Amino acid sequence: MGNHSDFPIIDISRISDPAQQISIAKAITSASAQWGFLLLKGHPIPAKDINEVMLMGTEFFALTEDQKAPWPVNGKYIGYSAALSDRHKDDKMSMWFGGVPGDLKQDSEALPPYWRERAAKVEKFKHTCYELVIQLLQCFAIALDLSDRNFFAKAHPENAGNGNSLRMLMYPARTEPSKGTRMSPHTDSDSVTLLFQDSAGLEVESPTGEWVKAPCIDSHILVNLGDSLCFWSGGQLKATKHRVTFEGVPHDRARQTMAYFGRAAPDTVLEPIGDRANIGRYNTNGIDVYPGITVGEYGRLIMEQIYGTTLHKVERQA
Repeated sequence: MGNHSDFPIIDISRISDPAQQISIAKAITSASAQWGFLLLKGHPIPAKDINEVMLMGTEFFALTEDQKAPWPVNGKYIGYSAALSDRHKDDKMSMWFGGVPGDLKQDSEALPPYWRERAAKVEKFKHTCYELVIQLLQCFAIALDLSDRNFFAKAHPENAGNGNSLRMLMYPARTEPSKGTRMSPHTDSDSVTLLFQDSAGLEVESPTGEWVKAPCIDSHILVNLGDSLCFWSGGQLKATKHRVTFEGVPHDRARQTMAYFGRAAPDTVLEPIGDRANIGRYNTNGIDVYPGITVGEYGRLIMEQIYGTTLHKVERQA
């Protein structure tokens, strides 16, 4: 296992300052091109908001399975997924909050009862995460010297599709080792992921091909890019494999995280840009991504690959 002494940490506290935006955008994009991962320091999401939502997750995952399992993930990416329930048998529970703004209230019956009076707080937190993702997408366009700084951002409306999803994760402590995995090696499929974590445990494939432990620093957000944005950028940005192992998070130790997945509208057509627009065959997680595929089509393939089915029964267009 390698060390993370050169893992990129970027201070974005002045990201809205026109005098600093270009240099911050270049630093974020350079880290994303080399590592596909970075830590954000000085981000705008208040610690109290993160802690409040994390605490709600802690309380929810402590409930019995019969208080969670009857509300499985539906076509809007809302619901609960039990540990060891995917094809990889990953030993983690997850609570999904997908859909567009207002869906958690409108479809409250899809939520386990614990969340029905807390949905407004989750919606607010999702929106805060969305705003940060839009800022990062603008940074990529600036640093890649695109004529429109909103080139990527405008393809990520908050009110389209079932992406832009907050997912709470709990790696439970067990008295005996599980026969599954903690989290299988994979790359994310969407555009940008924000990860909030209560402890270290995630391992990232470094630029040299070694597995290294991603740092966990208080008040920092771990960011990584997904295959959609990597392919769309013509390979100028990087989607990096990551995993959680039982060596990093032993069976008798719990770990809790929250991941916000920023995803383009389902009708967005992925055509590689830039000098490497002839990126050709792009295979990831066992799936071929090809020029002209839409984000919605790619999302369906991913869900079938991981869960053996598709949850995109209610996919909205932009």
